Amino acid sequence: MKILSIIVFLTISVLGIQIDTRLYTEGDTLAYYDQLSEKLSDDIALDDEEAERLKSEKSLLEKLRMLVIKEPPMQTFNTELIGKEFIEAPEYIKLFDVVAGAFEQKKKLESNQMFIQEKLSYLKKRIEGISNPKHKSLLLYQLQFAYYKLKQRYDKISIENYQQFILEGEKVLSMLISRVSFDVNTYEINLAKDQTEIESLKKKLVATNLSKERELLSQETISKKLVDKLKTLELEYDTRLLALADKRLLLGLSYHQKKDSGSVLLQRKELRSTIQHLYVENPLYNAKLNVFENLTQASDNSIDYNYLTIKENILSFYENFYSNISTPFIVLDETPISFLSILKLLGILILGFWIAKIYFRIFTKLHKRRKDMSTVSIKVIANIGSTLIFFVTFIIAMSSIGLSLANLAVIAGALSIGVGFALRSVVSSIISGMVLLSENYIKLGDYVRINEKLTGKIMDIGFRATVIRTIDNIHILVPNSDLIDGQVINLTFEDRIRRIYIPFKVPYGSDVKKVRSLVVEAVMTSKIPLLREVRLKKPTVWMSAVGESFIELELLVWIEGIRPSTKSNLLILIYETLSEQGIAMPHPQLDLHIKDRRVLSALRK
Repeated sequence: MKILSIIVFLTISVLGIQIDTRLYTEGDTLAYYDQLSEKLSDDIALDDEEAERLKSEKSLLEKLRMLVIKEPPMQTFNTELIGKEFIEAPEYIKLFDVVAGAFEQKKKLESNQMFIQEKLSYLKKRIEGISNPKHKSLLLYQLQFAYYKLKQRYDKISIENYQQFILEGEKVLSMLISRVSFDVNTYEINLAKDQTEIESLKKKLVATNLSKERELLSQETISKKLVDKLKTLELEYDTRLLALADKRLLLGLSYHQKKDSGSVLLQRKELRSTIQHLYVENPLYNAKLNVFENLTQASDNSIDYNYLTIKENILSFYENFYSNISTPFIVLDETPISFLSILKLLGILILGFWIAKIYFRIFTKLHKRRKDMSTVSIKVIANIGSTLIFFVTFIIAMSSIGLSLANLAVIAGALSIGVGFALRSVVSSIISGMVLLSENYIKLGDYVRINEKLTGKIMDIGFRATVIRTIDNIHILVPNSDLIDGQVINLTFEDRIRRIYIPFKVPYGSDVKKVRSLVVEAVMTSKIPLLREVRLKKPTVWMSAVGESFIELELLVWIEGIRPSTKSNLLILIYETLSEQGIAMPHPQLDLHIKDRRVLSALRK
């Protein structure tokens, strides 16, 4: 039984209480409201909290009843102007304001829909989170949810009514504008006068704000007199801006009447700018701007209008984009840094890098014209020059955005500790490259051997690595630090003539003198490229060691340059010469001496 009770309790806890849809769905909701009203009338509050909740529940129930009965009002406007042949500007503006007011109300309702939805979501979670049907606040939550649900439905219908009214109003405004008499000259004169007064008020506001800052710096409080003065100036400033906006609206409508698309777009832009400068946002004037934009889009000269609209949008996009990238997002060394300054810095660095690469390419081609300069010297000068150009470019780039090079050096010093550990191998290779290029011990075209494993020709010496091409035509990048720290054999440092050793073996019992003469004679008569005529560089054979099973000999010959096939050719020549003379190649031998006669007898049997 206990287990069953626990299962029932957990099931109720998981499922929770459901939303009472009878409070707001289509049907006999009024009868349901009457039932709830009778129930609430019978309830007796035991304390102040319950009395307050009961009062709220009754109030919400009456609001629900009103929302069910009440129909959203249909918007209408005065149609007397439609029958007039001539319309005064104030009459037309009055109708325009009615349409703009409807636009404002529609925007408010649309914005409020989002907040209502958030409240519905919150209340739904609260209701479904209640597991006890007799929870004291459950009915209150249900009534609140139903109220916002009906309010949401009511506002949606109102939005549709406002939208229909706005569409009809814009059609009427577009139809009547040709009958309106606008006094353009008066508007332009008043416009200039208002702009002068606004500029004067702006200066007063700047001076008053400076006074406010001085008071804050000196006594950390602002006097009531200064606060009142500042509020008065801001109110007067906004009033002047709204008056200016009304005149710009009239002027824009007059240009629209004349089908002057360029002037209309200009006034539209100025009207938007005027509204944006208000200290206190005015939703009505934002609505007026939207209605004016919708009204002026219907131009007879659509091609001209579209062209000017695209031009205005491009200019507006450019201004907004330039404003955004010019806005500082960080301050370094009391210098504001923006995306524009970063782009400027990157542009200068890329230009400097491009110039350095061109300089390097042009300078490295001099070795084809200047035979008196070594390739390594040209390489050193080209590398140092391109590095210097990029360094100067970096300094110019930093200075262009206003960063102090002294403080930059401090920052670089702080970063160098971490960067030094991270890039120590790269820095070591760069410094080693500078040493290689300056010492001239290893040059382009030299043949080198590294660690008895890598032999090849030096193809290029860079700041970080050296390119070596092996005899197999494989290019290997060797860090310059390996060439400095390790042992490197330069096979062609000063002279291309070098001696190579060809080891071979003969068995014991061979006539060493005969072997030496046979091999030397064969080498001298062969066509293998060797130095034979130089007295001190003639081929010869040395005995290098006496092994356990053979005699070790070495053929010494002098060759010019790097000939990887020479050793193979000489070994083949030695093998063929000894084979022709009946001298076999040795193989490991082992002599076994047995002293025990019994073992010897057993072996013989």
